Amino acid sequence: MFTVCRHNKVPSLVSKFRTATISSVARITTTGSGVTSSCTQATKPPPSTLMKKPAVLYHYPCPDGAFAALAAHLYFSSIHITPLYFPNTVYSPIRVEDLPLNEIDHVYLLDFVGPSGFVHQLHSKVDCVVVLDHHKTARELLGGGTYVSENLIKVIDMDRSGATIAYDYFKEKLINGDNNRAADVDALKIGEFDRVRRLFEYIEDRDLWRWKLPDSKAFSSGLDDRNIEYDINLNPSLFQQLLALDLKSLIEQGKISLSHKQKRIDEVLEKSFEIALGAGTFGCCLAVNADSLPELRSELGNQLAVRSRNMKLRGIGAVVYKVPELENDQMLKVSLRSIGDEDTTSISQAFGGGGHQNASSLMLNSAEFENWKVSNRTST
Repeated sequence: MFTVCRHNKVPSLVSKFRTATISSVARITTTGSGVTSSCTQATKPPPSTLMKKPAVLYHYPCPDGAFAALAAHLYFSSIHITPLYFPNTVYSPIRVEDLPLNEIDHVYLLDFVGPSGFVHQLHSKVDCVVVLDHHKTARELLGGGTYVSENLIKVIDMDRSGATIAYDYFKEKLINGDNNRAADVDALKIGEFDRVRRLFEYIEDRDLWRWKLPDSKAFSSGLDDRNIEYDINLNPSLFQQLLALDLKSLIEQGKISLSHKQKRIDEVLEKSFEIALGAGTFGCCLAVNADSLPELRSELGNQLAVRSRNMKLRGIGAVVYKVPELENDQMLKVSLRSIGDEDTTSISQAFGGGGHQNASSLMLNSAEFENWKVSNRTST
């Protein structure tokens, strides 16, 4: 029998986004789907900076972040520039001092904005920072909508995913031209963007947990079955692998694997237990240990949230697992998934994490997590 924890729901926030006006220090073209802009420099840079490269930092390991990086790749390969790529993890986030700033002119933050102060630190050290994100925590740090200044461009839109924001931004940037490159753009380069548009739409449908596109869950399952390494530095052929994906084949494969995955989820759900979030600060919900299937955390967490609500607890599921890359068995990742108006970000942010209203995560010491377990709290 579970003890019911009472709580006050945090109302969902709705943001209205405005199209940016033309800035005197940046060229900007807007459409209904995105914004294209290029930071310009007030003075000609010294010769020592002419060989600098753009840096693309993207959310990892996440299909939405990887496809956002793919959009950047499509743009930069079309204009014959090879950026520096830096995957950014929740458990070991990139710090400004980790970047080779002497080699970088522009920085693109795709599907994440970093901790408080990260963007401010960056744009004081490089020519331009471009932020393309959609997380609720990003909006709280930087504000929503589109903003353009001399060396900061920001597009934060919670109605799109990081991948589609980046797709729209870089495609429009290619079409409208940047640094007088418009004449170099041909139909073949634009066609490569158009060819993969549907893949980006499916990635967004999955990431925003809409599941409105035909066979969207089968697509998601088929993509996961490919077990693609999304770190471009560990997998140099990442972008070629993503460009080679076939939507029909992914869906067919996913249909086969979905039922098997559901059986694995059911087995873990049967071992769920109650926790007091933040040792009781944020009410109670159900949790599971998921070291055996962290790749299914979103679907598992969503089903767990439904079960939690049916038990008269908060409509939140906590999927808990170790991150091998940390090489620290005492640290756990807690992926929170919720349904309806339940907001997980107040919980994750309290412990240094973040994300969306219905999907966020945090890192927690295993000893502290043990104190969250209701069975341990009631026995002491």
